[in-house]
Amino acid sequence: MDQRYSPVQDVRRHHRRLVLRSLRDDGPQPRADLARRLGLSATTMTKVVGQLLDEGLVAEGGVEGGGRRVGRPSTGIRIRADAHHVIGVQVGAGTVRMGLCDLRAQVRSSTSFAFDLTGERPERVVARIAEAASGLMADVPADRLLGVGVAAPGPVDPAHRRNILSVNLGWRDVPFADLLESALDVPAVVDHNVRSMALAESRYGDTDGADPLLYVYVRTGVGAGLVIGGLPFRPGAHGVTELGHLRVLEKGRRCACGATGCLETVVSEPYVTEQLGRRSDNPLAELPDGALDDLVDHLTTGLASAVNLLNPELILLGGIFRQAPEPVFDRVRAALRAKAFPVLRDVVRVERPTLGGDAGVVGGAAVALDSFLYER
Repeated sequence: MDQRYSPVQDVRRHHRRLVLRSLRDDGPQPRADLARRLGLSATTMTKVVGQLLDEGLVAEGGVEGGGRRVGRPSTGIRIRADAHHVIGVQVGAGTVRMGLCDLRAQVRSSTSFAFDLTGERPERVVARIAEAASGLMADVPADRLLGVGVAAPGPVDPAHRRNILSVNLGWRDVPFADLLESALDVPAVVDHNVRSMALAESRYGDTDGADPLLYVYVRTGVGAGLVIGGLPFRPGAHGVTELGHLRVLEKGRRCACGATGCLETVVSEPYVTEQLGRRSDNPLAELPDGALDDLVDHLTTGLASAVNLLNPELILLGGIFRQAPEPVFDRVRAALRAKAFPVLRDVVRVERPTLGGDAGVVGGAAVALDSFLYER
């Protein structure tokens, strides 16, 4: 439904967004400090906070660490994390992970299932997501669920309702949002999986405000997501950052995308499994030195291109790198340093993700929270 707002309503919504985002990003604050931080008058702040208190989205309480203030603690405002919830969904190659998350994107309950890449149509997989979501929804009242966010591999349409293409799943034009809204009767949104992970780390991870932040996820393929100025980077019509399809070999293997020599043909879980001759829970810990050197060389060729073009302050390496031994990260850092532009090599850091295995689920939740609360 197309809702129209008067200029006064637009201003009120803007102030509401400012307050909620500040409480999300900067934590509980005294009302006066919040007004100064946002440049709002005391009268405006009183009205906004009053509305949020009435909605149950915020609560009042003492603020710890009140600086140099003396006497009684200042009455602070904080987000009520349990006031509402969202469901975050991560769709992978043959697996789906889901979680019921609060307004701080903390996973409160979770579930997962496997699906057959060749035998199950995407519509059936979405139906199974809806069934699992119904089970998670049973834990909260219906009016406390804001919506569902899906982190899916591949580009999405500008309205964030369809997964346009997932090369490694063989899916095209999957209407995630329409199907989930029809089944669950709650709003739904879909975004690129690794961009969602980057947003989750920027919003809710322990990344010390690193900006820009580049998340690189190595699993079936190599995906990348970038957050700049606290906002997800969505270039062009479909907002894709296809690091995995940079050409790193002149006469390389044929990629699932149809090209040859793509990064993910020589830096991915299937490639590492092939080199080992078997599957492993921690493949990079077992890869022989020669093969590991080749992988690091190809990976850092791609990463150096990203560093030189995008200037990230922090690169998070996830997927099969999340549990890799620290010496593997040391090799990546050293090789990247040798390839990056001189003034950038001392700026960029390469670390493992801070959200661990929940990054994709929290990513879906972060997209839903932005869409249905913090950016609304």
